[in-house]
Amino acid sequence: MKILLAIITAWLIVNLMHAGWVGVRRFLWERRVRREKSGLLANAMSYSVGKGAVAVLFIHGFADSPYVWRRIATRLAATGRCTCRAMRLPGSAEPAETARCQSLRLWRTSIADELIKLRSGHERVWLVGHSMGGALALDAAARLPDMVDGVVLFAPLLEVSRRRSPLLPPAVWFAVARVALCLSPTFESPFSAEGVAVDDPSFTYPRDRFIPFAVYNGLFRLVRELRHKAPLVLCPLFVVAAEKDAVVDTYAALNWLEGCGGTKEVHVLPAISHVIPLENGWQRLTDELAEFIKRNTP
Repeated sequence: MKILLAIITAWLIVNLMHAGWVGVRRFLWERRVRREKSGLLANAMSYSVGKGAVAVLFIHGFADSPYVWRRIATRLAATGRCTCRAMRLPGSAEPAETARCQSLRLWRTSIADELIKLRSGHERVWLVGHSMGGALALDAAARLPDMVDGVVLFAPLLEVSRRRSPLLPPAVWFAVARVALCLSPTFESPFSAEGVAVDDPSFTYPRDRFIPFAVYNGLFRLVRELRHKAPLVLCPLFVVAAEKDAVVDTYAALNWLEGCGGTKEVHVLPAISHVIPLENGWQRLTDELAEFIKRNTP
């Protein structure tokens, strides 16, 4: 009995210490960061650019915001063929109180709403997704095939890389943490609090720093539910992956994409990191995906 009581006491102390540490860190971060009147981080609003015949919906990744697409969306819209819409996933860039309400169901609903709006004014709609946004794009293509004419993927997250969790798979570590720290609802992000372009340090924007457990729940559930859905994705796919990606498992993603039935163009690049929209060569990749959309749009 004493041993059990000691274990429970230690568990409570660890939970409270973690919650207090993260709470103080978040309080100090919130004092430094700038939020708009809406409560969102700066430059985190959804936006549209261009008035082309083909609609392109951009979906950002984990802890990110629509601003990551600003350069690519602007360049693609400048071709005159595309209307580019960069959406913000529910909960992203929001204060902690509302960010905790994120879920895979809300993400799916928000993407479906955006597709319906774009379909009302365009005969063709493509999806572009980075990392978790790429997985959500594939999820939409599998569930709503009549609404998606093609998908562009940057470092799609079909499996989380094990480079940062060598002993156990990341999903197992998360499950352990979720039980061990169940009274502490938030993790501090392991990624940078700012997005900065490799080729242009002046292109910068804030990212989410403190991530609710709800986001991780949604991410790992998305990965599980996509595991056997590759045969349902029949539309054209343009894929750019980082050969040495430390965030997503590139080769697990490529194996998954082999099971898709549509036309594919795949680029595995050796000298880039995970956030491909902020890497060198984004102009060339934008032009290539523009040509791919053109070739595969009747």
